[in-house]
Amino acid sequence: MLKNLTVRTGMLLVLSLFVSGLLLAIGFTWNNAQRSEQGFQNLYDVATNRVEVLTSLRAALNENRLYLALSHRDYLLNNPNGVKANVAKAKETEQKIESIFRRFHESPKDPEGQKISDSIDQALKGYLGMAARAVQGFGDGDDTEYASPSRAADRDKYVAELNQQFDAYFAWARELYANLTGDASRQTDIATIGAVILLAVALVLALGCWLYISRSVLRPLAQAGDALGLVAAGDLTHRVDVTSRNEIGQLFVSLRKMQESLTRVIAQVRQGVDEINTGATEIAQGNTDLSSRTEQQAASLEETAASMEELSGTVKQNADNARQADQLAGNSMGVARRGGEVVSEVVTTMDAISASSRKIAEIVNVIDGIAFQTNILALNAAVEAARAGEQGKGFAVVAGEVRTLAQRSAQAAREIKTLIEDSVSKVEAGSNQVERAGSTMKEIVDAVQRVTDIMGEISAATQEQSSGIEQVNRAVAQMDEVTQQNAALVEEAAAAAGSLESQAQQLRQAVSVFRISSQEVIEMPAHTVAAARSSAPARKPVQAAPAAVSKPVARKKAPGAALPKPAAPQGGATSAVPRAAAPDREEPDHNEPLLRPNLGKAGPAGKGRPGATSHTQKADRDDDWETF
Repeated sequence: MLKNLTVRTGMLLVLSLFVSGLLLAIGFTWNNAQRSEQGFQNLYDVATNRVEVLTSLRAALNENRLYLALSHRDYLLNNPNGVKANVAKAKETEQKIESIFRRFHESPKDPEGQKISDSIDQALKGYLGMAARAVQGFGDGDDTEYASPSRAADRDKYVAELNQQFDAYFAWARELYANLTGDASRQTDIATIGAVILLAVALVLALGCWLYISRSVLRPLAQAGDALGLVAAGDLTHRVDVTSRNEIGQLFVSLRKMQESLTRVIAQVRQGVDEINTGATEIAQGNTDLSSRTEQQAASLEETAASMEELSGTVKQNADNARQADQLAGNSMGVARRGGEVVSEVVTTMDAISASSRKIAEIVNVIDGIAFQTNILALNAAVEAARAGEQGKGFAVVAGEVRTLAQRSAQAAREIKTLIEDSVSKVEAGSNQVERAGSTMKEIVDAVQRVTDIMGEISAATQEQSSGIEQVNRAVAQMDEVTQQNAALVEEAAAAAGSLESQAQQLRQAVSVFRISSQEVIEMPAHTVAAARSSAPARKPVQAAPAAVSKPVARKKAPGAALPKPAAPQGGATSAVPRAAAPDREEPDHNEPLLRPNLGKAGPAGKGRPGATSHTQKADRDDDWETF
């Protein structure tokens, strides 16, 4: 039953069991926590709101009795101040007693506790009434309410009654405390037992789930892994058994189908390898037609040699013209160099002119400074002239300075004139140099014209060379007619034979790692191979294509490429590679022309050899190409 249970259902069942156990544990824990909290609350109430309050009440009652006794003592000792102080403290304790008892009386109690509380209430009211009267008497200077034998006896009776009720309540509280403690202990024992039971149940569930997962999931998966490991190692003899109908069983069904399919494929591949070897021997017959076509290639080569002689003369003439052009270019370079030197001289002259101009500017600045100083001295002279008398001596000094500055100004002016004349002469020299540069440039133009003439001659020679190249094209086109046929046969023979041999070796190595049972080998019927062989059409001899559509002849070298069918022998027998041996081959398109070299202008269309039919073939492979 469990074997046919689906993995999904099993996992949901396991999760449901664990979730149910978890909810049960949470509920049990929550219930115990609530009960424990209630028990602790009750214990706290007994210890704080009842016993502690009642203890405080007894202590306040004893304080009141003490202050009454001290008041009576001070009264007997005729100490009014002491009486007054103790009476005030006795009143405070009475109020404290009433406050504490009110809190105790209002706290929640069971019937037994309420009964004791009522008895304490009656006795306490009687005692507080007598204490109030005694305090009043002390205040009035009378101790009869306190010291008379009847009052003392009643007061002692109330005190004894209160102590008796206090003891009874304490006894009841101790019993209640013991009961609550016992309940808490029992609750703890119950929680411990429940936890142990839940733990045992969880362990049992976990063990059951582990057994289910181990037997229904892990063990079948391990078996599937072992089966896949055997397949990966090449062992196909191991039988895969299906023992369930769940997802694991479906996995084993798929695994068995995969093993059976792989066994059939390996058997067919092994038989196909033998057929490939047979086809490789048939392809070699295409090489018998190569020797007769080499003679035609020799004739075409003679025509090519004659054309090359004409090309050689033309190329020599072009070389001579090129040398003359080179000499002229050298002369032009010299002329250009001279022009550059002239330009350099012009630049130098212009630099000198610029330097002179800068010097003129400096001299002008000096003159400007002298003029400024002259103006100042003239002003001073005017001031001095205004002064009469003995002060006229200063005027003579100023006048001498003015004369000196005037002389310096004259000298500067002469220098400026000299520099200007020099600049003019240099500008004239620069103009002459520019004229020389113009003459040089004219020479350069003449040289360029001569170079142009030489290039015209080169162009004419190049035209003759083009005619020679046309002759070469025609000769090469004739060679191509024969070379195309030879290349096709060589391509078919070499590529097909190498490819078939390599593929046969690769297939043999690939399937050698598999071991299959002899009962499971699927034999390929002989008529299937014969049908594949007979379905391949006989290959016709390749006819020379017209030279006008010249294209490079392509040849592939890789053995793993798609192969064209070999050419039929001259005897007319049909020979083809069996399709069953290499199902992944791509048949060539016999309607496309072979690639041939395009060497320029096409030659005349070639004619096919006698007995050859028109047929072109496209080389469609993915390896290196050879151009013939």
